[in-house]
Amino acid sequence: MLKGKAVKYEKKVISRDLPKCYAIGMFNDGSTNSILIGVEKKGPIVRFALDGSLIDTPVSGPGGVMTLVQVPGRTDQFLSTTEFYSPNCGGDHARISSYTKQPDGSWKCATLVNMPYVHRFGILKNTSGNLFLLACTIKSACEYKNDWRFPGKIFGGKLSHHLEEFTSKHSLPLKVLKEQQLKNHGFYTAPDRSYALIGTNEGCFKFEPPESDLDSWKIKKLFSEQVSDISVTDFDNDGQNEIISISPFHGNTLTIWHKDREGLFTKQWVDPQKREFLHAIWAGVLCGQPCAIVGHRKGDRDLIRVFFDDGDFHIEKIDHDRGPTNCWVFSGGNLDKIVAANRETDEVAFYTPYN
Repeated sequence: MLKGKAVKYEKKVISRDLPKCYAIGMFNDGSTNSILIGVEKKGPIVRFALDGSLIDTPVSGPGGVMTLVQVPGRTDQFLSTTEFYSPNCGGDHARISSYTKQPDGSWKCATLVNMPYVHRFGILKNTSGNLFLLACTIKSACEYKNDWRFPGKIFGGKLSHHLEEFTSKHSLPLKVLKEQQLKNHGFYTAPDRSYALIGTNEGCFKFEPPESDLDSWKIKKLFSEQVSDISVTDFDNDGQNEIISISPFHGNTLTIWHKDREGLFTKQWVDPQKREFLHAIWAGVLCGQPCAIVGHRKGDRDLIRVFFDDGDFHIEKIDHDRGPTNCWVFSGGNLDKIVAANRETDEVAFYTPYN
């Protein structure tokens, strides 16, 4: 277990030349776990083993990958955003694609749904085991740089068991769940897929899938502050999960929100230090201790750990001046490891903590 602030990290760079590496996804092929990395601009999706060795390249392009998600129940299929290159007139042809591994080891790509400006999405599951897609467009149109006149939307739809059957001409049917969702950048999927949290300029919303075809999605606002990326864990081990958020959009402020007796989330802690362009965020248990791993893309461009100890929150620096855009924690053998897509330095790296 990690204790206090005396933690050190062994760094292993597994790729030094993956330009604008961005998205991270875990993938299990039925026999082994692996890591998918996608790039923000033009480029590939690559798959690495947990020792850092390259397994394969499911696709060499076109890139524009914001999200990577394995399809539950499938050991041969994952979904990805495709051709979302930028909110600034770079998402007109964006879509969600399916990648299905073929018997010869190649990967077949198909369009699941055309969705301009789709950025984040996730797969949820109801108590009957049915799967649902929840997807967000960060805006609905763009005519010039930093044009935010056209709010995005949040979409939902039931998934079939054969997603590879959908194409650009026969796409997955979705319906609009919520409109006027400007800058909906944050997306957190619960480990059991029972709900997702979405962060927008309007606040943080909880989405639960319907239990039957006659039911509607359950949508609840948890707090109203402008929020970018979000994640969840029980930092203080009180039996209630807290939310850690970045605000505002691509902002500089870290906040931890605690659930009170009325079920409302109120601010428990705000990081006194401002960190320019916060972006990467993961929360959970690392080596036995609840914490969050957070990174920012400008200024010091650090990767940090946020944890609760001796009645207060603390911050510990993991790496400096690498510019992480996303991060994740996985179990590599007997050791937990952090993987970071250091976009600003084209670097993918593992970090193994030790006391």
